[in-house]
This record gives sequence, structure tokens and C-alpha cells, in this order.
Amino acid sequence: MKRNIFFGILALALCLSAAAGNPKNRLCTVTYRSSVECEQCRKKVEANIAFEKGVRDLQVDLSAQTIRITFDTAKTDTATLGSAIRRLGYSAKVCEE
Repeated sequence: MKRNIFFGILALALCLSAAAGNPKNRLCTVTYRSSVECEQCRKKVEANIAFEKGVRDLQVDLSAQTIRITFDTAKTDTATLGSAIRRLGYSAKVCEE
């Protein structure tokens, strides 16, 4: 009986620690106002920024001239992503949402 209780508590502790370390809890989304204007710009951004460390999702909206990035905060931050966009030759100003 004591053994079953011990293993039950151990299993519960493992489940709770796995939930606490869930990477989905570390995801953040940022939108940049950028100078992307054409399909080539979109392709260039998608081909390069999608492979930056921590990037989980990337959406380029040409009509609004924005780049929306969902990223893992444990691996990168908004300043690093903005710098990566600027290295491609585009402006990158964080939009306040």
C-alpha cells in the first residue's frame, strides 16, 4: 500500500514538473513595422528569419508592411530578431499592440 502511494506521488510530481517546464509557456509574439514591399522581400525574410534560433512562427503581411514572429523567449528576444531583420536590409520597429 505504501509503495503504491509513493509511486502515485512520484508520478504526480513528474507530471507537474513536466507541465511547469512546458516550452509553450515561453512563447511570445512580436510584430515589427518593416519596409518589406514586394514578394521578393517576403521570400527573403521568410528564408532567413524563420531559421533564427527560437523562431516558431513567422508571418509577413505585405499590405500592412508588418512581420509577426512567434518565438521562444528562452532562446531569443525582440532585440535580436529586430537586428536580424535589419541585417537583411529592412527596417524593424516594434509595433505596440
